[in-house]
Amino acid sequence: MAYLTDPDALPAATRAAIAAAPGSTVPEDLNILQAMSEEVRSLPQVTIGKLAGFARGAGNEFFMYLDMRFAAIGKSGQGQPESLMGILPGGGGTVNMTRLAGRARALELILGAELVGAELAERYGLINRALPAAELDPFVDALARRIAGLRPEVISITKAAVDAVAPPIPRAAYAVENKGLFAAFGDEVIELAHKLLAAGIQTREGERDHERIANSI
Repeated sequence: MAYLTDPDALPAATRAAIAAAPGSTVPEDLNILQAMSEEVRSLPQVTIGKLAGFARGAGNEFFMYLDMRFAAIGKSGQGQPESLMGILPGGGGTVNMTRLAGRARALELILGAELVGAELAERYGLINRALPAAELDPFVDALARRIAGLRPEVISITKAAVDAVAPPIPRAAYAVENKGLFAAFGDEVIELAHKLLAAGIQTREGERDHERIANSI
């Protein structure tokens, strides 16, 4: 929420991250979250995420960066609630969700700001599989162990071959998202953010009931 109450918070975080990692670069027209998206996606290793809770906002954006994603039926939820706060998902959310779910479904999930369970997420392409909660850990552990037993070169060249068919998102798309994010910031967003905070949206209970609180303001 600090990104909403203080529009300089995200640029400040980007500057701090660069200062903490000499030699790293973040393109001028991207923010730190978008840059991380591309770094994670371009790793030679396979990244796997498993979800048995709620992933909203930047948490869901990070989840979508990963190569594979699995979620527990009845225990997980994914959502991009930013529209209810007067902005858009600016950490790669618009472009990665469109890549995974397609244009129409991305617009539905981003503008509708609905928390979706594992079964709908699987149907929409946000995750690889929706699994019964008791099966999530064993399934993902077994998959990860099988992949870990491969020669690293096999993993990296396979990712390169798959990416040749499904190339990375153009940097220009991230730039449009980033420009739109900062264009959305302003007095109205700051005022709304303070109302949401006053309603308890960033408390533990408020996080569990995020959509209802946000829709009530």
